[in-house]
Amino acid sequence: MKRSDQFIEAMDAYDDGNAKRALHLMEKCAGQGDPVACFLVALWYRDGEGTAVDIERSAQWLARLERIADDGDAEAQWELGQHYRFGNLLPHDIDRANHWLERSAERGYAEAQHHLAWYLETGQHDYAVDRDAAETWYRRALMQEHPETMYLFACRKFRDGQPTEEALMLLKKAAGKGFRPAADVLRLFTH
Repeated sequence: MKRSDQFIEAMDAYDDGNAKRALHLMEKCAGQGDPVACFLVALWYRDGEGTAVDIERSAQWLARLERIADDGDAEAQWELGQHYRFGNLLPHDIDRANHWLERSAERGYAEAQHHLAWYLETGQHDYAVDRDAAETWYRRALMQEHPETMYLFACRKFRDGQPTEEALMLLKKAAGKGFRPAADVLRLFTH
């Protein structure tokens, strides 16, 4: 999802050392339902960034993020899953992480689809290896031109160590979306 101008302004203020202004702007974004902003505001209240530490306000913004996810926002579901998976401000809980990941993937969030495929392919994070299911999720992410998935499919299209035309096309698309490994491989074969 593209972040709003206000979100970018908040991050610029934060980077410039103006945490109070950053919090003010980010709280407005969170109030408008931006799931990443909800998490950042919760984190900043917990850590006292731009304000005094306020655990209650932090918990309120986390609850807002969960409500947005419950309402079906795929990005919020992805965010919530990631924070449970890695214990970022939320307790480490793989079952809840997987629940939110699957909901996000089912709602069409390409990043979630790619990661769900990866976990099914490799058996990570309490997923059983299921290569058929993994391939289905990879293909769904590919249909949305998820850059890392395009890179993966490009690598599959190499023949005798050389990229096919289809591989080059996928690498160019992935690189165009900012996926650096695709740009690096592309440079090796198109210099």
